Amino acid sequence: ESSQWTFENKWFLLEAEESYCNNDFEVAKLFYEKAISSAKEHKFVHEEALACELAGYFYVEVRDTEQAMEYFLLAHEKYHEWGALGKCDNLFNDISQSFKVKGREVQH
Repeated sequence: ESSQWTFENKWFLLEAEESYCNNDFEVAKLFYEKAISSAKEHKFVHEEALACELAGYFYVEVRDTEQAMEYFLLAHEKYHEWGALGKCDNLFNDISQSFKVKGREVQH
């Protein structure tokens, strides 16, 4: 019980991924949000970044590119905050190739 907050966001993220794999998209959306909120609340910046990135890929798959881009940009911001600059570059390259990024720049 005392370490529940340590693992909560990970459990939510696993639930999101499982729901996504089971085509239960509405439940997946809720669990991605819970994972992001929990990681943010407990100041796990790297896990917030990962949850945002996976949520971004989820939204690409369900064809909500606007929402996907928002999550990818937030993931990029959080990876940068965490100091994972190589990951920032990789994510930026992935989203630049997946989307024709116009008029919006992701800061490095």
